[in-house]
Amino acid sequence: MNALLRDPRAQRLIAANATSSIGSGVTIIAVPWLLVNRPGGSQIYGWATALTTLAIFAFAPYYGAWVDRHSRKTMLLLGELFGATATLAMALLGLFRGEYATWQLVTVYFCGMFYYTLHFPAKFAFIQQIFGRAHYQSLTSAMEIQGQTASMLAGGLASLLIDHVSLTTILLLDASTYAISFVLQSTIPYEPTHQTAEMKNAPAPNAWRAVGDAWTWLRARPALSTFLLCSFTPFLGIMVSNYLFPIYVASTLHETPAVYGRGEMIFAVGAITAGVCVPFLTARFNHARTTVALGAVFLVGLVLLSWWPRTLPFYAAMVFLGLGNAGVRVARNVIVLEAVPNAIMGRIHVFFLVAERSLRTLLILLMTLLVDAHGAPFCFAILLVVNLAAFAGMWRSRPAAEAAQAR
Repeated sequence: MNALLRDPRAQRLIAANATSSIGSGVTIIAVPWLLVNRPGGSQIYGWATALTTLAIFAFAPYYGAWVDRHSRKTMLLLGELFGATATLAMALLGLFRGEYATWQLVTVYFCGMFYYTLHFPAKFAFIQQIFGRAHYQSLTSAMEIQGQTASMLAGGLASLLIDHVSLTTILLLDASTYAISFVLQSTIPYEPTHQTAEMKNAPAPNAWRAVGDAWTWLRARPALSTFLLCSFTPFLGIMVSNYLFPIYVASTLHETPAVYGRGEMIFAVGAITAGVCVPFLTARFNHARTTVALGAVFLVGLVLLSWWPRTLPFYAAMVFLGLGNAGVRVARNVIVLEAVPNAIMGRIHVFFLVAERSLRTLLILLMTLLVDAHGAPFCFAILLVVNLAAFAGMWRSRPAAEAAQAR
């Protein structure tokens, strides 16, 4: 780990991700809170989340094919440029109008989630390309600690800023962090080694056929594919929970934005703990078993949210959710980096993104229809059932993941 952190490439990558994570994190916390506290806001927020998911679902196959044929660094830089431009435009429009209409809040949320989701496949392929296999565990742990530390700072800043600072100020801060991240990543040396002469001269493949290529690779490894797909379910749970959390705090707990922000900070503490502990757990139990064990930890958090809707249990649940989700992600990411060829990494990652987004869309639409009538705890109970089924799938397919890493 120490040798890796002395590498200037790792230093710049971690600094860039920390910077943009803080800015986008504050916005992604602030905007949903402002939305759900408007008349009919829970419904608007639910439909905005679902439509964002559908848009990314439609775009993702083209993006995955693009990532595997072009420079991964260019994609990262375009992502930062998109985030900075979109956020700055909404900030200036809000400053000019003197207020933010609901459609502007929805646009800011859409752009933030679009950036957040599409940033990761390119970053994954980029990391795999410029760092050796021996550094995967250290780098994924360091990135998780960095990302969750940034989330903790974002949660703290959001709880302080939402009631005391204008949204324009928050958006300008967010735009500046994207710009700083762009500058830092532009200085990282990079050679697109995956781009062969044949690839450059070949016609661009059909985007959905590219996803089919990923499916062909995965279909030849059904047990491994089952394990990896099920291991994305805690992340799915968090993405759906991000819709439910502000409603849970405002309507179920009847608490203030400070409780919401502190919950995000506590979630980050659990995730940072995962980043620190997972290397020790995987050294003793291997990555597949660690993934399954931390999936069980995630279930504990959902049980607390479903059956004990009080403020202190909410904080405890956020620890378990942060620890479980981040721990599963760190351990699984190493399995993916070691098992999947770099030439199809973008398509494989996008395949899982499309699968996760499809289920997420259905769940968010379901939650949107149910949350007003039955409450957020009932919706968390549905998430618990989904994650229990995925946990059973991980448990049964674990030997395939262990075998894939052993090769």
